[in-house]
Amino acid sequence: MGRRKIHNLLVWLGRCFAQFPAAVFDRKTQFVIDGVIAAFSIAIACSLRFEFQFSGWFPALAIWIPVMAITRPTFLFAARGYSFTWRHFHLMDGLELGLKSAIPTAALVILRMGQDAGLSIKPLPFSVSLIDLNLFLLMAGSVRILRRLTYVALRPAGKPTLRTLLIADEGSVAGAVRSVDPYSDVHVIGILADEVTLQGRKFAGIPVLGTLADFEAMIAKWQVESVFLTGSNFHSLQTIIEQASEFGVQVRIVPTPHDLVHDRVRVSRALQIEQIISKREHLTEEAHPDVVSSLRGRCVLVTGAGGSIGSEICRQVAELPVSQIVLLDQDENSIFELMNELSSPAVKLTPCIGDIRDSDLLEMVFDEYRPAIVLHAAAYKHVPMMESNPCEAVLNNVTGTRQLVEASEKYGCERFVMISTDKAVRPSSIMGATKKTAELLVQLHANYSGRPSRTKFACVRFGNVVGSRGSVVPIFLRQIAAGGPITITHEEMTRYFMSIPQAVQLVLQAASLASSGDVFMLDMGDPVKIIDFARDLIRMSGLHPGRDIPISVVGTRPGEKLHEQLWREDAEVANTRFPYVFQVKAKPVDKEVEGEIALLEGAAERRAEADEIRELFLSLPIDYQHDTSVITYRFPVAFAPTSQLPANASAGND
Repeated sequence: MGRRKIHNLLVWLGRCFAQFPAAVFDRKTQFVIDGVIAAFSIAIACSLRFEFQFSGWFPALAIWIPVMAITRPTFLFAARGYSFTWRHFHLMDGLELGLKSAIPTAALVILRMGQDAGLSIKPLPFSVSLIDLNLFLLMAGSVRILRRLTYVALRPAGKPTLRTLLIADEGSVAGAVRSVDPYSDVHVIGILADEVTLQGRKFAGIPVLGTLADFEAMIAKWQVESVFLTGSNFHSLQTIIEQASEFGVQVRIVPTPHDLVHDRVRVSRALQIEQIISKREHLTEEAHPDVVSSLRGRCVLVTGAGGSIGSEICRQVAELPVSQIVLLDQDENSIFELMNELSSPAVKLTPCIGDIRDSDLLEMVFDEYRPAIVLHAAAYKHVPMMESNPCEAVLNNVTGTRQLVEASEKYGCERFVMISTDKAVRPSSIMGATKKTAELLVQLHANYSGRPSRTKFACVRFGNVVGSRGSVVPIFLRQIAAGGPITITHEEMTRYFMSIPQAVQLVLQAASLASSGDVFMLDMGDPVKIIDFARDLIRMSGLHPGRDIPISVVGTRPGEKLHEQLWREDAEVANTRFPYVFQVKAKPVDKEVEGEIALLEGAAERRAEADEIRELFLSLPIDYQHDTSVITYRFPVAFAPTSQLPANASAGND
């Protein structure tokens, strides 16, 4: 019988057992089961010993069978033999069962040695006592093992099975297999071990597939998703991680008790975003009723839908009673993965691959789907990258936004919300300047639109989003995993932080507010010093700052500020009906600014020099504060390894 058939049989038996009430499996029932087994075992032992010729033994058996049926489980009960759980029957439990079951057998042997000891019944022969003990252990142990196997087989599947490769040595392989066996969401494909004695063998049905030299081949052949490492293979950890990273495979360490005692590994939970930033108890999983009402039955267009912020917007909007979500992004892979994740009959999802700089594409999308709500998250965001590519920054962040705003007006969208950044306040970088200019465009169209059904325009501004692509946390964690150092750009640098779900939840709240080009600011809490943030991450990883993981200060980069602002000092800030969303009242903007923005876009289209782009930004009313001593920013040759790049200013929104 194959393993699959055996598993199906155990599942069937487990389901049958599950139909019985819980009282059936208590200690009283176990006592009765052992009593029945004891009666059968002594009866079978006598049958085998006397070859089914019972002449002269019937009176004795008639007494010994009920005596053993009561005596053997009674001895087990008195010796605490029912203190362990049958569902988790272990090898040591089996040994304990054998030792405690031998007590009545020893009494029978002693009785036989003393002949009848004055008893009126015949004592059982030695052979019957020994056969009886073996039969009882065989049947009682089998019942307990069957209970465990059916319980394990009936375990709920939980998450999708994770295809795992186990790397172990001879001393740790058995323990490693046992440690992952209880988890049904982990499917161990096979084992890799360098010991010659293990090749071709199996452990709990899991085969040894080869040695560490076969690692990459096995990942590709078996489509491995995760690697568990244990035992003395820790010396190969760096090589294994490097090879696994090329395939996008996770590596996890399964420590043995010996490793823990000798401090070879530390017990530490995987860091979660919620552990890293301050908790915001005001955020709940339930959407605000006003948000539900404002999006009910609407078609929602999300630009940059494949990015960190855009994809989370799609996830949260998909939970609302919208009619359709149009996912617009130029990255087909991100959209493909998001579509697979969100596939649900409740919401119609429409993928749209394209660039917001393509006006013809936008015309087609708006004409065909007629979105009522536009949530604009598409943007170039990395500060140093945009310092080196100012024209691309303008064309994407400014021109793309203008074309979206115009299309939203033309097709009568109800609401247009642009995701902005705190770097737009007194911008010192190209990226911040483009986002502030985009805010001006939104405000201009809100104030000077001549269309009868005016779209409600708004911008939502927030700071660094922890966990977005290129943000500080993944970079710091990679640097910690590599053994350091963590690189920061200035000891006094501070930033505001918020998790992606928190930010998006507040974005949707802001989107439900009426607006005429205002900027809505999210409550980001208190600013955090980057160096303190790095130290906290090191400690939360179970390490010591400075001793286990050094921190290196490498100097500020072009466009960076030491401290970000959420709004200008003279800004008019008001509360909204949402306690953690503030309204920054937009100041009047001269319509002639449109002409200056057009000059900026024109310069970007003809790929003007960086200095010309910066001069045009200086002419706009955006308080651009460029450091003229810095002309351009050049990355290290062929890009430095990610674990060595300073992380401070990469933590923008996505």
